[in-house]
Amino acid sequence: MSQHVQYTKWSRHAVCLVVAAVTSLFAAGSAQAQWAAKPPPSLPRPILDQAISGSVVLGLVFESNGQVRDVRIVRSSGTESLDEIARKGALRWRLDPAAVQPSDLTTGRQHMIKFYQDARVARRVEPITAFWRER
Repeated sequence: MSQHVQYTKWSRHAVCLVVAAVTSLFAAGSAQAQWAAKPPPSLPRPILDQAISGSVVLGLVFESNGQVRDVRIVRSSGTESLDEIARKGALRWRLDPAAVQPSDLTTGRQHMIKFYQDARVARRVEPITAFWRER
């Protein structure tokens, strides 16, 4: 079987098994958040190869246009590289401006990201983008 065919075969499983970042929202009003843009981060090959997992809680403060202005690590995953991937990824997110609440401009809201992988499959695929789901 050619490498391309193998990659295609395993990439289908990658969405379900290799890497997933599951997000859940904590702050009041966050459960009804309307995201205008929430691109997932790319995970570097070493993260995939090592099957590093963990959860990060971020504190997000927004601009009135919905752009994330500030991201801080509220609770670390214990892995600096995962924390940094989550922080940099969140800086690219944007809420629908109509969904921005006054508290989002000052205290912000908290957001949890869970990274988990299946190490058996991770070694077989090329680096992929994390799969994100809202809870």
